[in-house]
Amino acid sequence: MVATDDFVEADNAGAIISRIEHKSRKIESLLKQSKLVDALKTALEGLPPNTRDERCKSTNWIVVHRAIMAMKDLDTLFSSLDPEYYNILM
Repeated sequence: MVATDDFVEADNAGAIISRIEHKSRKIESLLKQSKLVDALKTALEGLPPNTRDERCKSTNWIVVHRAIMAMKDLDTLFSSLDPEYYNILM
């Protein structure tokens, strides 16, 4: 059973989404500079805390998905990632 204290309440969702949107702008800049691995690492860092708010989960997934879709050579990507990022993706 999960305690409710482990989850972020909906009133904090706006702040979480703002942080994700800021992160998204940083990722777009990295993608334009062809720093694809750095963009993916940025997308995976600081994932939002546990939340029941689907808006937060969805917004974060879109950012991660955008970084992954920019990759053309996934084998190189996975070999260049630190194990902690690889584990997050899996």
